[in-house]
Amino acid sequence: MEIDFNIHKTNSSYFADVDIARAHLICTLFSVGIEHCRGGTGAYTGADVPFFSCALGAVSCSFKRELKAYESYELWTRVLSWDEKWIYLITHFVRRGTVKPKDYTLYPEQNPNAPELSETEGERHAEQQASLDVLSCHPGVVATALSKCVFKSGRRTIPPAFMFKMSGILPPVSSHKPTESAENCDDSDSQHGSCKSSDSGIALNNDDEESEIDRVEKERARGMEVAQCLGGNTQHALELEFTGSEEPVLGRHLDGVGLGGIARCAAMLARSMSYHDLIEHSDQPSYPLLN
Repeated sequence: MEIDFNIHKTNSSYFADVDIARAHLICTLFSVGIEHCRGGTGAYTGADVPFFSCALGAVSCSFKRELKAYESYELWTRVLSWDEKWIYLITHFVRRGTVKPKDYTLYPEQNPNAPELSETEGERHAEQQASLDVLSCHPGVVATALSKCVFKSGRRTIPPAFMFKMSGILPPVSSHKPTESAENCDDSDSQHGSCKSSDSGIALNNDDEESEIDRVEKERARGMEVAQCLGGNTQHALELEFTGSEEPVLGRHLDGVGLGGIARCAAMLARSMSYHDLIEHSDQPSYPLLN
């Protein structure tokens, strides 16, 4: 484990952990869709299709509590929401053993042989858990990361809803409606047409599925409200904060190696001390430092 001077897990190492958790989730949920877009399951399929990838558009991580050196922890990753282009994945860093899932759906053999709760006990447990979720986050959560990703087939963007449907996660288009065949992810834009009815790409099929589809869309919309911190408008506003050559800066800081680098750093530190002494006796504003 990479640690900092406080003997805690260093903040930069969280992002490397998120990369692994994100890859595991995407390859598990969208294995069928990825196989379809790649033309096979082999490392080199030989199929005449563009290169498939899942690119990371943005990532953020907030740190709530520290992880001590060599302390065990788990990464809980799931899909938070998606729109016509981006899929948002949320990862929680949780101290190991503090949270147990209700059950395991992919690997049922991992489910513990716990006694079943009666209906009254189950309802009471659900109400207690819901009240805990509303009041505060789980005490075992030490950090939370949000990732914004996009599926690509060559230079073509694949809508997340298309990947959901190809992987059997979202309900398919109703059989009584005409559909376009999707033989290849790079054939034409028509195969992605059903994904453009809304941000989610969910189209109501029939009365029997409407309640389930509405529930999925409601949860997607709720997640999008949370994911707006990585949305295009917010990120664009941050980009506009760059002043460039319009404002003065403090100077250019150069990292060096060897005795020469140490000498240059010492000289810069001495100058910075003199600068702080200067601004303490003046109204001179502070300026950014180039790295």
